[in-house]
Amino acid sequence: ISSVSWIQEGGGHLAVGTSWGKTMLWDVRAQKQLRKMDGHTDRVGALSWNRHILSSGGRDNLIINHDVRIAEHKTATLSSHTQEVCGLAWSPDGLTLASGANDNKLCLWDAAASSSSRPRFE
Repeated sequence: ISSVSWIQEGGGHLAVGTSWGKTMLWDVRAQKQLRKMDGHTDRVGALSWNRHILSSGGRDNLIINHDVRIAEHKTATLSSHTQEVCGLAWSPDGLTLASGANDNKLCLWDAAASSSSRPRFE
């Protein structure tokens, strides 16, 4: 286990990042794994929720936005960092994702960012 993050609403679901690049979603009350999501090639060290979107940051320098409601969960792969993503936080209004990495760079991403998007600020 390399990262954990509780969903904001309801409080019964926990996201877990692993050292082998998987992101899992658990129903803590039922003590049951709900799903395992791929996308990273190495450790998932940062997680942040924005309603039903779970953002994961990895040692592979990528940020992946997962829509946990649907089977094809990857909605965006964000790439701007050159080293491991070690911090993610959604703004309280849910419009901006802040990311930090071991490259000492801060990026701000719009919620509507797609895989071809660049950060609003870096």
